[in-house]
Amino acid sequence: MYQKIARYALIIALMLLGGWMLQHFLPALCWAVVLAIGTSKLYDRWLRNFSGKHRDVWAALTFTLIVGLVLIVPLVYGGIIAVREAIALARTLLDSKGPPGLPDWVQQLPWLGDWLNGVWLDNMSAVAAHGPADKGGEHAGIAAATVQSRPAIYQWTRVVGVQLIRRLSTLVFTLLTLYFVYLNRDSLERDVPRVGRRLFGPTVEGLMTRATEAIRATVDGIVLVAVAEGAIMAGVYAICGAPHPILFGAVTGIFAMIPFAAPVVFAAVALVLASPPHNALGAAIGVLISGGVVLFIADHFVRPVIIGEGAKLPFLWVLLGILGGVESFGLVGIFLGPALMAALVSVWRSWVSEAPPPPPA
Repeated sequence: MYQKIARYALIIALMLLGGWMLQHFLPALCWAVVLAIGTSKLYDRWLRNFSGKHRDVWAALTFTLIVGLVLIVPLVYGGIIAVREAIALARTLLDSKGPPGLPDWVQQLPWLGDWLNGVWLDNMSAVAAHGPADKGGEHAGIAAATVQSRPAIYQWTRVVGVQLIRRLSTLVFTLLTLYFVYLNRDSLERDVPRVGRRLFGPTVEGLMTRATEAIRATVDGIVLVAVAEGAIMAGVYAICGAPHPILFGAVTGIFAMIPFAAPVVFAAVALVLASPPHNALGAAIGVLISGGVVLFIADHFVRPVIIGEGAKLPFLWVLLGILGGVESFGLVGIFLGPALMAALVSVWRSWVSEAPPPPPA
């Protein structure tokens, strides 16, 4: 009895020590597991195209490269476009004589137009406010403010560079782990349930199955639906004349993975269309209406059916799992949260089914 308790205590201590040692690599490991589960059916089809002694090695290597390209190419393209737009925006702000006012339709709002425009100018005219009213003094003030802002720009660039290096390192370790998961998938599928049964009994297999199905259903319901939303909104942006519709469509697709985040993007696009120099109020309203309709159909009809049927979980618990997972684990929590909720609901259902019947009256 004491030896069994000591053995489990040693196992728990080793697991905690290993988790503490690998804490900086846990996001990469979690992403690799999520990607492996979400792409398992595609990998099965890809594996059929290979034969020979080293078929597993070549299949895992090529499929990992394909996944890496799918992840890296959009990020690099979006990063280049975003940096280019940021530089153009900075030059526009520095070369301008002052911040532009709000659109005319905002300034003409009764009671609120003048106040909103005043608040906007007070908060956005820091560069122009340092110089005198004349033209030469205004240019001198802008130049002085530009010189003063250079250390802040350098600091911001350094912070962005450090974050970019961290994200790239996480992506590299994710792809490396994903390759070994694909390569040893058969042994993992056989050994992980065996270890789980030995530690927690035969009931743990149902929990693992529910969690795996929840992750796979969440990948299908979140990622695929978000890609579809981004593609549809990119077409809407192009029709309405928004600048860089493909970039904004990609950003919409990324934000659509997080519940209630996509409206931030198409509302920003609508604000850009309604502001100078576009002044396209009708196009802005069209973007808002189209985005609302697409989001309503995706969140209330398509996504609940895909996730609910795949995870065998009510969509309310899926939504709570996504929100709680993002709050606790970051972006990877979008997929870990529903898996945890599926395991908890599975435990609840097993306890309810195994509960003894009430005694007779």
